[in-house]
Amino acid sequence: MKIGLHLPQWGADATRSGVLDVARAAEEAGLDSLWVADHVVYPVQPGTSYPYGDARPPFAAEDGFLEAFTTLAAVAGATERVELGTSVLVLPMREPLLVAKTIATLDVLSEGRVLVGVGAGWWREEFEALGAQFEGRGSRMDEQIEILRALWRDGAVAHRGRSYEFEELACRPHPARPGGPPIVVGGMAPRAMQRAGALGDGWHALGSHAETLAEGFEEVLRSARAAGRADGELTLSTSIVLPPEPERALRRLSRLAGIGVAHAVVTVPGGAAELLDTIEMLAGSVLPELRAA
Repeated sequence: MKIGLHLPQWGADATRSGVLDVARAAEEAGLDSLWVADHVVYPVQPGTSYPYGDARPPFAAEDGFLEAFTTLAAVAGATERVELGTSVLVLPMREPLLVAKTIATLDVLSEGRVLVGVGAGWWREEFEALGAQFEGRGSRMDEQIEILRALWRDGAVAHRGRSYEFEELACRPHPARPGGPPIVVGGMAPRAMQRAGALGDGWHALGSHAETLAEGFEEVLRSARAAGRADGELTLSTSIVLPPEPERALRRLSRLAGIGVAHAVVTVPGGAAELLDTIEMLAGSVLPELRAA
């Protein structure tokens, strides 16, 4: 099982030194990947509640929020080995041709280290501020995934779909990885699981409850089989919070590995200091035991 870490994107440590100190420490410690989330603007008086626990997001308007691709580009230039992921990119609020070019460029300049987690999004006011329609975002994302894959695979593509239409155009360079980076679909709703099985290279879940993840992945695999795909084509990954005690952290990760989680992405409440402490704990007491097992 691979172990990743979310980078500091908001607050006092969302700086060049804050991000790159964590990125370099994670790579030196043997972690596998570094991840960012995706927000562009913060509606100061939102009508939409945060869907994951508290009514508001874990960051405030005054905290700022580093843009996802720009952050990963800086990290790509400061590292050599770690994979670079989005957890998750809110694809339907972005224009697909620009996304295709940006990800391909990042993959080329990082020499094939990009992982793309995508989600349908939840913040209606952010969509509206960016001129993107909130309704129909799921079906629009299905079409966007088709466009990304075609451009990365073929380089020159014409497309006539329900939401997007363009004459043949070239969007190069090709990504470093043939066919483009893997695309995993995030979300805990049944439709997200079905989309992951039908269209994704995997399902990117949220949380560490083993039974919930196992049941959800079975739904993903049922959707994959209905689409004529083999079980082995898909992976299971999840974003989690780890307990600070090494023994408990190891037990949690071992349990996830036991149900087939291929990639666990650790989120750490706090800033760079807490992230560096977590990296030290993982490198010293957890990863050697986990990988030996």
